[in-house]
Amino acid sequence: MTRLLLITFTLLSLLVAPRAFAGDPFTIGGINVDATAATAIEAQTKAIQDGQLRAAVALINRMTLEGERNANPLPELTPETVGRMIRALEVGQERRSANRYLGEITVAFNPSQVQQFLKNNQLTLVSSQARERLVLVRESGLRGGGKLQAALSDPRLSYALTPLSAASAADVAGLSSTPTDAELKGLGAKYGLNQILVVDARGSMSSATITDVSADTGNRENFTISGAVSGDDFADRLVARLEADWKQASSIGTGQMVTTPVSILYQSHTDWITLQEAINTSAQIKGARLDALSKDGALMTISYGGDIDRLATELRFKGVRVQQDPKLGLVFTRS
Repeated sequence: MTRLLLITFTLLSLLVAPRAFAGDPFTIGGINVDATAATAIEAQTKAIQDGQLRAAVALINRMTLEGERNANPLPELTPETVGRMIRALEVGQERRSANRYLGEITVAFNPSQVQQFLKNNQLTLVSSQARERLVLVRESGLRGGGKLQAALSDPRLSYALTPLSAASAADVAGLSSTPTDAELKGLGAKYGLNQILVVDARGSMSSATITDVSADTGNRENFTISGAVSGDDFADRLVARLEADWKQASSIGTGQMVTTPVSILYQSHTDWITLQEAINTSAQIKGARLDALSKDGALMTISYGGDIDRLATELRFKGVRVQQDPKLGLVFTRS
């Protein structure tokens, strides 16, 4: 049975709290903990503290650029430092004996505390998420079939900067051997997602071909994941690749900030809400002011990091098309 716990850094008091982690990039899930000590309580404290430290490292790696981490190595993390950044802890799959404790933890971090820690260590926080991808797993011919499907269906992948949600094996089996754009778009519509990731690991998990498809724009990208030794390892490698690309696309460069008017065009209130959310959560856009609003459009003034191509790439993965119109100038619409 899983229980959700609020935690102080001493781990002496654990209180039940409501579940509120889904899709939160400041959450790290699937941390296995295992420790032995003189007593069961000491083993539990030791295991969870170690798991918290590893979760903090994973979060920092997720939300910072590798180049900056190499240029500004972090000081050694301590339980006290990490404890101040944690807001909640979920513990599951617990097993214990007289002197051993095993379990799996999910750690939710406090965004403001994480941001302050990274700022103090000259690291840029990248917390903007790409739009969720629907993962289609094709793994016929693999030993232990279904393991890759299970690994890519793990809820912890929803916390990534590039969140993933796996389609059911039955839905994937219903596709043709080489799915058409229409098939992919239709399946994506069933799940309410337009970004689709086709994982073709038929015959070899250690060298699988990935196709990243934007069903609404037709954009495609192909790449390979190599060297995976298990389903979980494959999932971690895949997310690491996607997150690295996303951080490079969404992080603000060193160019001058640009302030410009932009026309926001939409066909429904739902479209307008979606466009607002994309603008408000953009890592590139540092300021947005609403100047005028009508039933099918809005005029805003935005300030962004100075690279329009980088901004367009980030917003594309949030379901927004960025265009230059001869009459309207910069225009945002839903993809």
